[in-house]
Amino acid sequence: MSHLNPLRECQIEAINSMLNLNPKEQDASGATLSDPVWKVLVYDQMGQDVISPLLKVNQLRERGITVHMPLNSERQPIPEVPAVYLIEPTSQNIKRVAEDLSKQLYESYYINFLSAVSRPLLEELASETIQAGTSRLIAQVYDQYLNFVCLEANLFSLNMNLSYFQLNNPAESEHSISQTVDKITASLFSVVATLGSVPIIRAARGHAAEMVAQKLDARLRDHLANSRSNLFVDSGNPSTSFSRPLLVILDRNADLVPMLAHTWTYAPLVHDILEMKLNRVTVISDEKNGQRSRKVYDIDVTDFFWSRNAGTPFPQVAEDVDAEINKYKKDVDEVTKSAGVTSLDQIDANDFSANAKVLKTAINQLPELTERKRTIDMHMNMATSLLNSIKERNLDFFFAQEETISKQTKTSVLDAIKSKGSPDDKMRYFLIWYLSTDDQSSEDVAELEVALQEAGCDMAAVKYAHRMKAFGRMTSASVAPSAISSSPGDFLGKLTGMGSKLTDHLKEGTLISNFGGAYDTIISNVKNLLPTRKDLPITRIMDTLLDGTSADNDEYLYFDSRVGRTRGEQIGKGNRVRTVFQEAIVFVVGGGNYLEYQNLQEYAQRQSQKKRITYGSTELLTANQFLNQLALLGQA
Repeated sequence: MSHLNPLRECQIEAINSMLNLNPKEQDASGATLSDPVWKVLVYDQMGQDVISPLLKVNQLRERGITVHMPLNSERQPIPEVPAVYLIEPTSQNIKRVAEDLSKQLYESYYINFLSAVSRPLLEELASETIQAGTSRLIAQVYDQYLNFVCLEANLFSLNMNLSYFQLNNPAESEHSISQTVDKITASLFSVVATLGSVPIIRAARGHAAEMVAQKLDARLRDHLANSRSNLFVDSGNPSTSFSRPLLVILDRNADLVPMLAHTWTYAPLVHDILEMKLNRVTVISDEKNGQRSRKVYDIDVTDFFWSRNAGTPFPQVAEDVDAEINKYKKDVDEVTKSAGVTSLDQIDANDFSANAKVLKTAINQLPELTERKRTIDMHMNMATSLLNSIKERNLDFFFAQEETISKQTKTSVLDAIKSKGSPDDKMRYFLIWYLSTDDQSSEDVAELEVALQEAGCDMAAVKYAHRMKAFGRMTSASVAPSAISSSPGDFLGKLTGMGSKLTDHLKEGTLISNFGGAYDTIISNVKNLLPTRKDLPITRIMDTLLDGTSADNDEYLYFDSRVGRTRGEQIGKGNRVRTVFQEAIVFVVGGGNYLEYQNLQEYAQRQSQKKRITYGSTELLTANQFLNQLALLGQA
């Protein structure tokens, strides 16, 4: 049983407090005791990225925010309203805030830094405002420790673009890498501070993961020893050790394969194909008139369809869309018949001739039905777009091939490269095969590289993969075979058939119901053929480390910031907490994706004693985005 709230809830609670002007008094439930004050919200890019996946415009309004604007935009004065700033502690931002103060745009200024502001920057702010005579306008200055982006209940990203490239680029200076590690450390400190519990830290040896672990341990020790306002509720109570979370810091180089894999479940497909960013997706579709339409959707991770289907294989998602449409139509029919109308648009709250009780019931159901229709339409259009991409890019073929990657031969890989598909999809498939198997001959690899070039592939990523393999930085544990209930050929044929059948039904943005027996048979067959994935390497590592009583995990570094006095050095075996952890955070230095996140969530849910595993990374990447970073490294 987990003892801490989900990270997303904790971050929302911290933002709510900030938007309510950081009141000191709270009731037992954590709600503030003061009434909402109308105010302006000003944020920089990172501040906007932090808030946008958590709170919608109407939710900001409920918290007293009348206007929200970027820090670097031209803003008109609103002199009678306080302003809440959420910004990174940078010299550029300090100067911009000082400009706002000199212009007296707002009544008072509540300045909230996303991470701890340094003394020199505070002195810069003080100097600027004292010279301008505006320091009296500053009501508060707070370190909020919110410099991470929470996308799901247990999923976060640091939004550090090109992090894998920066940490592995041989041309990068030691100073630059040290700055990147410091930034990662500061954000991870914010994550554990937001959760409010000092973790036991385990880390892979070598490279950036070890550096981050050492620096985070040192920072936690400094905070526990010197901070006047302790951020950790359990910091002084040894008896809470059993409920402290485990923080595991891993390096992306341990396993590149999941970052390149073609997937078959809903959320990873939406992220990879529709390039979801900050829970926002753009769907481009062809209209009847030949024009292309562009629709932008903000996914609410708590919506009933996403919550139920994020980890569901795509064929079952298509089936569920149809079931929800049929259910919606049935509910609408019941409401309209009871109100004596033919459509929801005809329900009129001012129609006094109708039966008052029936009319009231119908009106009360309208908001829920309207919101349900909006949600279903969104997922229907997303599913349609996914199906079109699956068909155009031959994605079901590549997915099926990768499910049995250890069984693929040079001939089958060559056939895949010559088959239908985009150059990037073919390159991803080849790299997975190359990194997952050890028995390729140099002649076979050379022949496949020629085929890749003929297919129009950028070969820079292959150069980097050769380097990785030569230095032995990839582990053989990256191969995660799956059990499939029928032969690959049979599996492929029926999946492809299913795709074309569903495309027929999901056309022009409308899912036609009453598919009939043929559709039911297709879905039934696909269900029987869907592969059963085994745990990915990251999940297997977590399974070992969560059992703190096992000696099998001694290869991973161990830090406990509440034991001993040495900063950044691991604790001896005699002083280690030996317990089975129920709460864990796993963080990947160099990027992560939804495939690993879902694999960890599935593992946590099937444990006899439920666990909570929070997954984070320096950035969440689509496969093609990661492939581009590999190509950059190949060119370096």
